[in-house]
Amino acid sequence: MHLTRICALLLGILLQLAPQSTDAQGKRLFVAHYNVENLFDTINDPKIQDEEFLPESESKWTGERYTQKLSQLSKVIESMNGGMGPHILGLCEVENAGVVADLAKKASNKKRKYAYVHFDSPDGRGIDVAMLYQPKFLKVTASQSLRVVLPGEGSRPTRDVLVVSGRLPNKQVVHILVNHWPSRRGGQDDSETARMAAAAVVRRAVDSLHRLHPTSVVMVMGDFNDAPTDKAPREVLGADWPVNQQTTLGNPFLPLSGDSTQGSYRYRNNWQYIDHISISPSAFNGKAKVQYVSGSAGACLQPWQLEQEGRFKGNPFRTYAGTRYLGGFSDHLPVKIELEWRK
Repeated sequence: MHLTRICALLLGILLQLAPQSTDAQGKRLFVAHYNVENLFDTINDPKIQDEEFLPESESKWTGERYTQKLSQLSKVIESMNGGMGPHILGLCEVENAGVVADLAKKASNKKRKYAYVHFDSPDGRGIDVAMLYQPKFLKVTASQSLRVVLPGEGSRPTRDVLVVSGRLPNKQVVHILVNHWPSRRGGQDDSETARMAAAAVVRRAVDSLHRLHPTSVVMVMGDFNDAPTDKAPREVLGADWPVNQQTTLGNPFLPLSGDSTQGSYRYRNNWQYIDHISISPSAFNGKAKVQYVSGSAGACLQPWQLEQEGRFKGNPFRTYAGTRYLGGFSDHLPVKIELEWRK
């Protein structure tokens, strides 16, 4: 056999045996969540309270501004995961399936393709949760929404919880629950019972999934309007740290929440993690086919995502300040964790 041909065959064998690039082989799974702050279209929907985001409104929410919003959010998404974008991205504050589809299209390119899952929620303002994902990293097998009924007569309808089930390329079964819990309107203490009600719904779902699919990995992500140390996420949901035999979910954001210099949201010059991601204990103790990468939890932050000057310097650069158009990204930063594949 000719020497050149032998060399070519050997090279081909070596290339097959050699480790491939991280993204191609999927050695790391990049999971994120992003409150995109009022991603509304410009069409009046009589079923919801979207009057604030219409061309004739005081905020003058035009097609050009909507397109700019999509471009800005896409820029943030592209900046994650070394320019490859997250493989799984939970979203909240999206108006409908149309805006999610537009964002998925805008954030896709030749190297990454996003699909999405969305259900309409009963929230009066019409804001929902949704999920983008790259199909080559997640095969979605089922999805549904869970209704959250808040306590008290006359309570406002709130956002549903999105549940997405699927398989990763290494056959690991995962269930992703995307949340947007009730706000702190009226004060943290007075509004806490609403978040505890949402936490109870999610806890029942997590317990059922762990019981029915013991080898699956459950991820709970979202804007919880609570720090990881607060009662609803830590005690009712059972997302705690460090992980032990009694832990329902491991929350790697909990040890970060005491540092006011970092977080996903800035309130009165103090950062806090009201957006976070928890995951099954099996992703920490070696029992699952994906394992949490130590130290990977945190906010996705580039300097251009922050206000550069003025009274709110250092805050997330948002789309509006009141009705004054700024043209930024969101009042939240995305949060993320990374998982490592196991055979």
